[in-house]
Amino acid sequence: MKQELSIYEVVEQHLYKSREDAEKFLTPKQLEVKERLMLCVSKKLENPLILDSIIVEFLVGGCGGACAPISQSQAYRDIAALNRLVGNIQQASKAWIRYTIVEGAKKGFQIAVDNNDAKGAAACLDKIGKYTRADKEDDEMNWEDMIPPGFEPTDDITLLEGIEPIDNLEAERQKFRAMFKNKMIANSEYASFDE
Repeated sequence: MKQELSIYEVVEQHLYKSREDAEKFLTPKQLEVKERLMLCVSKKLENPLILDSIIVEFLVGGCGGACAPISQSQAYRDIAALNRLVGNIQQASKAWIRYTIVEGAKKGFQIAVDNNDAKGAAACLDKIGKYTRADKEDDEMNWEDMIPPGFEPTDDITLLEGIEPIDNLEAERQKFRAMFKNKMIANSEYASFDE
């Protein structure tokens, strides 16, 4: 039994298609969600450090008149879908800033070495060490905090998704045993044993 996709998963598959192409696959409600998400992606890319509260206001207000206004709870569901789509842009921009600082420090180090400037080279190495966290010890893994999941053995298959219980299970088992036993006998060969 196939699990049904959520509205956001369906929209995500057609998110970057034109409106005409998306109309072939999406319902009117899904098209509204697609429009809202596209506007929010644009807003997030314009300003990666934008607060979620501002995006909520934007959504509740109807995306500046581009869409119908929605409730605050729906806006937060849209933000959760938006964050799954674009990831944590703030974290990516922080990594980019760290990368540019380290690259600049490498160039500064090379210039300092070329000019025989030991003080400048040391300052550049200090910056590289600081921004790559090479000056700190790696955090030890605390194995005591890791708790294994508490699985409980059961023979109840209704707990598994997509598996239906079999009516009259014992009769089905006997039928399979008989079928495979007959095949085993038919495929077996008698061998003689010599001492």
